[in-house]
Formats: sequence, structure tokens, C-alpha cells
Amino acid sequence: MKAGILNEPIEILKVVVSRNEYGEQQDNYMPVCHTKAEVRPTSGGRSNENNEIFYEHTLTFTMRRYVKVDDFDRIMYKCKQYRILNIDDDRAFNQKIVTAELIQI
Repeated sequence: MKAGILNEPIEILKVVVSRNEYGEQQDNYMPVCHTKAEVRPTSGGRSNENNEIFYEHTLTFTMRRYVKVDDFDRIMYKCKQYRILNIDDDRAFNQKIVTAELIQI
């Protein structure tokens, strides 16, 4: 891994499952890790969902290998949440390459 390419701050959000007074399951995402990553755009597009235009895009986050992240986590980057699609563990360069898509909230 090249020195200095991890220059964008991100947060790893883990799901915390709770139940309300009616027994309904609620998923809340809490930050567990602040780290830095290299962020590269992968793809993008525009879609129309419920008569609302949504600009969807996919980013690739490259981070150190010791960062604990799994497929059920989310990534917070520039006040937007991204759903993890794929995690590649690159042992040769001591890095993880995570592909994630923007979540419409």
C-alpha cells in the first residue's frame, strides 16, 4: 500500500437490534470505528423511484486490513450512508477493498 493514499475519513457503522414496546424489531446503526480510506468512484446513474429522481452511485473504499468490517455493516462518508456490497481481503498489500452503494434515506 502506498503511503499517503488513505486520506478520506470514514466511519464503520454496526447494526444494533432493539425491540420497542410493541415487540417490533428496530435496526439502529451505531459508529464503532473511525478510520481513513482511499475513496474512488466506481459507477453511477440516475433512477426514478416513486416519482423522485435518485442519483445512485457506487464507491470503492480501500482501507487497512486490520479494520473490522463485515457485509452487514454500513459506511458513513461525507454524511451519507453506503451499503456494503463486496469485501476483498488483499493480503499481499495489507488492505481491504470494499465496494459500497449509496443508500436512499
